[in-house]
Amino acid sequence: MEPSSLCVSLQRSAQAAVEDSDRIFTELIQSIWRRRSEVKELIRAQEKTQVSLAEGVLEQLEQEVSELRRRDVELKKFSHTEDHIHFLQIFQSLCVSPGSEVSPSITNYPQVSFEHMKKSVSKLKDQLQDVCKKEMEVISGKVTTVQIDHPPETREDFLTYSCQLTLDPNTADQYLCLSEGNRMVTTSKKTQSHPEHPDRFTSWSYQVLCREGLSGVCYWEVEWSGGGVEVAVS
Repeated sequence: MEPSSLCVSLQRSAQAAVEDSDRIFTELIQSIWRRRSEVKELIRAQEKTQVSLAEGVLEQLEQEVSELRRRDVELKKFSHTEDHIHFLQIFQSLCVSPGSEVSPSITNYPQVSFEHMKKSVSKLKDQLQDVCKKEMEVISGKVTTVQIDHPPETREDFLTYSCQLTLDPNTADQYLCLSEGNRMVTTSKKTQSHPEHPDRFTSWSYQVLCREGLSGVCYWEVEWSGGGVEVAVS
């Protein structure tokens, strides 16, 4: 291979590697952002649940405080009565704790903390950084040992890139007949009963497309007979 061709090949290979790594890192970043959103939603959902419970506790406590104040007013009013028996009866009824069976307590209410979640996320970050560090060492070693692939020159070299192609019956012209598992095409003087299809060639074009799409280095061979054949790649 000539030096100029080698430089061009290296530049193309390097550009392809850069584009591929950009795509992969973009997908990785998008995946991390999706996980970030999922964790955020979990935190907000738990926050909403706990706030709702706390508000219920506070509302009940406020009701009990209001009831206690009302009873305090009642006790002060009856404290000046001279009917001691009546006062004791009223005092006994007013001294019963409101909602004593299920009365919540701020001191007994569980303290909600997201410390465990924060530690888990921090641990995940450390693990990802460790993985990235180790893999970067591997990638760095791969980059410094770039393999130069020489272009094929002989038929044996080209056969390493061979691929089997089939013809797409939905594109075959009405005067073309497909056979051998859609790997052989012949012309016919009679129109073929091909079903209508938007991809089909018309107007005596005698054309048909391959079903497979090609990318990278590919090699195929065509056997033909008769007046001639044209093969095009786009």
